[in-house]
Amino acid sequence: MSEFETATLAFQNASLAATYWATYVQAGVAGLVGLVQCLLIAYGLRLMQRNNADRQRQTDLAEKRHEESMLALHQQGEALRTLIERTAHQ
Repeated sequence: MSEFETATLAFQNASLAATYWATYVQAGVAGLVGLVQCLLIAYGLRLMQRNNADRQRQTDLAEKRHEESMLALHQQGEALRTLIERTAHQ
């Protein structure tokens, strides 16, 4: 084998090794990007669940306040009705 053939084989082997290395690097980067995407999705879902729980608590509190206000208005209405009935008979 001549020096040219030896050099050509060495270059081909080095190119093949570089190709394998580049393939592994690409696979590693793709895996890392996929992992980061999964983490971001999980974080986003957790934020959505927390916001949903907060919104539900606020809705429950608003509903409770509304019920209390309606009860107070009903009691005032009853008191006014009773007052009107008492003063109308006199």
